[in-house]
Amino acid sequence: MSTDLSSPSKRRRQMHRSLRTVGASALLMLLVVLLPAPTLTARHDAWHMPMHLALETMAIVLASLVFAVVYSSARHTRLPTHVLLLGHAFLGVALLDFAHMLSYAGMPVFITPNSPDKSIVLSLAARLLAALALLGAAMSPWNGQAPPAVRGRGQRPVGMIIAGFVVLVLLLALGAPALLPTAFIPGQGPAGWKIGAEVLLIALYLWAAVVFCGHARHPHGTDARRLFVASSLMAMGSLLFALYEQVTDLTVLLGHAYTTLACVFVFRAVFGQTVRRPYALLHASEQRLTATLNALPDLFFEFDGHGRYLRLHTGNLEQLHGPTGGVQGKSLAEILPAEAARTAYAALDEAREHGVSRGKVIDLGEAAGNHRWFELSVSYKRVQDDQGERFFMLSRDVTTRQRDEQSLHLLSEAVEQSPVAIVITDVQARIEYVNKAFTRNSGYTQEQVLGCNPSLLQSGKTAPSTYRAMWERLGKGQSWSGELVNRDSAGREYTESVLIYPVRNPQGAVTHYLAHKEDVSEKKRSAERIQHLSQYDQLTGLPNRSLLQEQFLHARSRSESLALLWLDLDHFKDVNDALGHSMGDLLLLEMAHRLRATLRPQDMLTRQSGDEFIALLPDIGQGELAQLAERLLRTLDQPLQLAGQEIALSASMGIALYPDDAREFDDLLKNAETAMYRVKQDSRNSYCFFTPAMQEHSARTLALASALKLALARNELHLVYQPQIALEDGRVVGAEALLRWHSAQWGAVSPAEFIPIAESGGLIVPIGEWVLRTAMAQLVAWRAQGLPPLRIAVNLSAVQFNQVELPALVSRVLQETGARADELELELTEAATMKNPQAAAAQLQRLGELGVRLAIDDFGTGHSSLSYLKRFFLHALKIDQSFVRDIETDADDQAITGAIVDLARSLGLATVAEGVESAEQLAFLRARGCTHVQGYYFSRPLPPEQFHTFVQRSEREGVRAA
Repeated sequence: MSTDLSSPSKRRRQMHRSLRTVGASALLMLLVVLLPAPTLTARHDAWHMPMHLALETMAIVLASLVFAVVYSSARHTRLPTHVLLLGHAFLGVALLDFAHMLSYAGMPVFITPNSPDKSIVLSLAARLLAALALLGAAMSPWNGQAPPAVRGRGQRPVGMIIAGFVVLVLLLALGAPALLPTAFIPGQGPAGWKIGAEVLLIALYLWAAVVFCGHARHPHGTDARRLFVASSLMAMGSLLFALYEQVTDLTVLLGHAYTTLACVFVFRAVFGQTVRRPYALLHASEQRLTATLNALPDLFFEFDGHGRYLRLHTGNLEQLHGPTGGVQGKSLAEILPAEAARTAYAALDEAREHGVSRGKVIDLGEAAGNHRWFELSVSYKRVQDDQGERFFMLSRDVTTRQRDEQSLHLLSEAVEQSPVAIVITDVQARIEYVNKAFTRNSGYTQEQVLGCNPSLLQSGKTAPSTYRAMWERLGKGQSWSGELVNRDSAGREYTESVLIYPVRNPQGAVTHYLAHKEDVSEKKRSAERIQHLSQYDQLTGLPNRSLLQEQFLHARSRSESLALLWLDLDHFKDVNDALGHSMGDLLLLEMAHRLRATLRPQDMLTRQSGDEFIALLPDIGQGELAQLAERLLRTLDQPLQLAGQEIALSASMGIALYPDDAREFDDLLKNAETAMYRVKQDSRNSYCFFTPAMQEHSARTLALASALKLALARNELHLVYQPQIALEDGRVVGAEALLRWHSAQWGAVSPAEFIPIAESGGLIVPIGEWVLRTAMAQLVAWRAQGLPPLRIAVNLSAVQFNQVELPALVSRVLQETGARADELELELTEAATMKNPQAAAAQLQRLGELGVRLAIDDFGTGHSSLSYLKRFFLHALKIDQSFVRDIETDADDQAITGAIVDLARSLGLATVAEGVESAEQLAFLRARGCTHVQGYYFSRPLPPEQFHTFVQRSEREGVRAA
C-alpha cells in the first residue's frame, strides 16, 4: 500500500477518527433497530423506490469507479495485489448490483419477471463478492508494490474467476428463476437461509475489518484504515438486511446507505494508491513536455474554460492576429476576428465533449482580404476543482496548403458537378477517373470502371471505322470528336457526343486522355419526334403532305407515270356531329386501315386533313387505276359498328395523272382535288378522272366567288317573285321570292351555280338578310299600292336556319319594314331540319311564336323522320317539282304526291306543289286535294312591277294559264 511517513501520533489520531466513524455508524444502526416495530415496518411506497434506486445507483457508480481507476493505473504501472483484487471484484459487484436494481419489484421486467427472490439473490451475490474481495485484500501481503507477475497477464486469472462467478449468478438468477430458493416470505420477512447468509457475510466483513485494523498500525496504514471502515459499514449493512420484515422497511434503505458509504471508503483507499503516486512522474513529464513545446515551430496555447489565454509556447508572436504581445489573460474573442473566434470556441466545445478536436481551420486575415489560415488541434483536460478546465491548442499555419486545397477543390467540384460526363484514362486507355455524370449516364459506379477500358460501353452499333478514325487521330496526339452508340449497365442503348483530347506533361509527352461525353439520345429522339410530327399524321400515323411531296419527287424520277388519288369521305361531318369527335377519330382510323389494306404495297397513302386521304400510285395504267378505285369504294362501303350503331360511309374520289394532267406536284394535287369536288357535286360515292373542263369550271367557280363578294355593294342582286295560287278559289295568295344575280362581268348567273358558292364561302348569311329585308319591303310597297293581302315565301339556307339570332333578325326586319308576321312564310329544306332535329324543333318553335308561317321545302327528297315532323311547328309542306314533273304518267310520283298530300291533311298542314306546268298536272293535284300550286303553267318568276300587274289582272279576270 502507500508508504505513509507521518509520525505515530498522527497515525493514532487517524485511527481514532476511523473508530469514531465506525462507532457513530453502529450507534445509528442500534437506534434504528430499537425503534418501535411499526415505525421500522411502516410502508413508504411513495419514496422507497426513488431512494432505493438513488442509493443503488451511487453504489454502482462508486464500485465502477474502483474498477476504472485500478484498470487505468494498471495499464501504466504495477499495483499491489490487494488493489488489483479490489478493482476486479468491485466490477463484478457493480454488475450484480445493477442486475439487482433492475430486478427490484416495481421495475420494468428485466429479462424474466421481477420478484423479491431474484432481487435478493443478486444482492447477496454482490455483497458476498465484496466480502471475499475485502477479506482477500486484507490477507494479501502489505509490503508495498505487487511483484512483477501481477502486472499484465497476471491479472487475468483473478479477473476470469470473478467473471465466471458473476456470469454463473446471472445465468441462475435471470435464466432459471424457478431454481431460486424463496428468499422473502410476505408478511414474515426474510427466509431462514437468507438470514443465515447475512450472518455469514457479517462474519466475513468483521474478519476483514479485524485484519485491516492490524495493518492500520503500520506506516502504510492510511488505506488500511479506510478499508477497515468500509468492512465495518458493510457488516452493519448486512445486519440491517437481516432484520427487515417488508422490502420497503426503513431498515432496507439504511442498509443500502451503509453499503453505499462503504463503497466511498473503498474508492478513497484505491484512489489514494492509484493516483497519488503518478504525480511525481507527471511533474517530470510536464517538464519534458514544456521543453518539447518550446521547440515546436507551431503556436501552442493553453486556455481556461472560458477561452482565455493562460500560456503561450511560441517565439513568433507575429503569427497572432492583432497586437504582437499582451495576449495572456485575454479571451479568444478579444484577439481573433469574430468568425475565427467562433470557430475556435467551437473547437473548445468539441474538445470538452469528446476530449479532442482536430481539423478546424480559422482565417486570421479575412477582414483585410489577406487570408492566413491556421489549423487547430485542441485537447481537453479536467484539472482540480479549484482550477476548473484546461484546453491545449496547437495552431499550425496552413495558408499555403489551404490555398492549394481551395484551388484543387474548386477544380474538383467543377469537374464532379459538370453535366457532361468526364473520363480520364492513361495512355493504355485504362480508366483512372470518372465523374458523377458518367455514372449517372452509364449506370456503372466508379469502383466498377476504374482500371477498365471504355470499350465496356460499346453496343456494337458504332461502325468500326469510327473507332479506327478516333485512334488514328489520338495516336498522332490530336483531338477527336464524334458520336458513339453505347450501352449502359442495364442494357439501354444511348448516343453520346464525344470529344477526346490528349493530356501532356511539362515535357510534352502524352500521359493521359480526357474525354467529354454528352448523352444526346434525348436530343436525337426529340429531333426524330419533331421530324415525325412534321411528316406524319398524329391520328392515323400516315404520312402527311410534306412527306407525300418528297415521295412524289422521288417516284417521278423513277417512274414514267404516276397517279394521285384524292379521296374524301361523304357526310363524315354528320358522323362527327351525331356521335362525337372521338367516334369520328375511330372511324377515320378504320377507314385508313381499309384503304391501306386495299392499296398496293408500293402505293403511298397519306392523310391530308379531316376526312381527306391522298394516295400516290406509281406505275399504274388508267384501266388498272379504275379497277383499284372501284375496289376502294367497295371496301369503304362495308358497314361497321360504332357506338352501338351500324355506320356505312361512301367516298368521292378524284384522280389526276402524271404527266398527262400536270408535271408539278402542287398542280397535280389541285387537279385531283378538282376531280373529287366534281364527284361531290354530281353524285358522290364514285370517282372520276380529271379533265381540262374541270379546271375551267374550278377557275370559273373561284372567279364567281370573288365577284359574289362585291355583288351586294354593286347592286347586282335582285329578287323575282313566282305567284302561288290557291286551288280552292283560284286566287293569287302569295309569291315565292327568288334570288337572281346579274354580274357586270359574267352576266346572268344561275342560282344553282352561285348559291352553293355563297353557302361555302360564308356569304349566304348577309345575302339572306338582304333577301328577307328586300322581300318584306316589297310586300309593304304592294300593300300600299292597293294589292290584296299577300304572303311572301322566303327560302332559308341551312346556315341561316342554324343562326341563333335568326328569330331576332326576323322580328327586327318585320318591325323595320312594317310587314306583318303572317305575311311572311319561311321555307327550309328537310336536310336543314333533320341534321339536328331537337335543335331544329326549338328554332321552329321560336320562329312560330313570332307569328310567321313555316314550310318544309322540297319535301320528300330528304330523309324525314315522321316522329319529329309531328313535333315541328309547321304550316305547309312543299311538294318538290321532281314528283310533279311526270305525275300524269308515273305511278310512283302519283303515289308519293298523294301520300304527301294525305300526310299534310292529317297533320293540318297546307300543301304547295312546285313546278306545275300543265293542265293535267293541275287536275291531278286538285283531285288529290293539294291546296296551293306554283309553276310555269301560271307564270314564270316575275320582277316586282310585272308581279304587280299579274295580280291586278288576276283579280279582274281570274287566273289564267300562261
